[in-house]
Amino acid sequence: MNYLYLHGFASSPQSTKAKYMQQKFAEHGLTLHVPDLNLADFSSVTLTEQLAHLQTYLSDDEPIAVIGSSLGGFLAVQLAAQNLSVQQLVLFAPAFGFSQRIAKALGSENIKRWEEEGIREFYHYGMKRDVNLQFKFFADAQQYSEEKLMRSLPILIFHGIHDQVVPASLSEEFAKRRSQVTLKLLDDDHALGKDLETTWQDLKQFLSIF
Repeated sequence: MNYLYLHGFASSPQSTKAKYMQQKFAEHGLTLHVPDLNLADFSSVTLTEQLAHLQTYLSDDEPIAVIGSSLGGFLAVQLAAQNLSVQQLVLFAPAFGFSQRIAKALGSENIKRWEEEGIREFYHYGMKRDVNLQFKFFADAQQYSEEKLMRSLPILIFHGIHDQVVPASLSEEFAKRRSQVTLKLLDDDHALGKDLETTWQDLKQFLSIF
């Protein structure tokens, strides 16, 4: 089994959860690949380009478990929808309804202004500064939905009940419609950083890492 970790929107492979999980995998003699989803230039990135890049980590001959945080969780679901080699998913506060969440957060006037001006500033947590993001990111994202995952595979979801970014109810709705989903609701927010050790123990058991 191969292992892949996908960080969130405007984040990086240096995020707290990514580094923690990579270290835990290493302690068991395993490699957790953490690609940089900013690609060559965050300002011009799209989900389609991110998914194309992630294909390089997949092989028809090797099953893979994909771990994803927030937008990374949403991307993990898209990857599983496209590739049978993805056989397990672990999702941290997956950003279900991603483009709809952006539209709601920004409002129609700001979306219109973004389209007219072509770029909009977002705070990039990895770079620790504001970065312009092209409108094509939002336009491209609208073609993707968690409903594209039609097949059944084991999925473990962690979601904080105090998440103000992606409501836990979205994961609850996703889990209700799929028999192989285990949902763990935690006393935490979107970052899910309160008790990483317990989260790791649950993840390790789910992925049968010993």
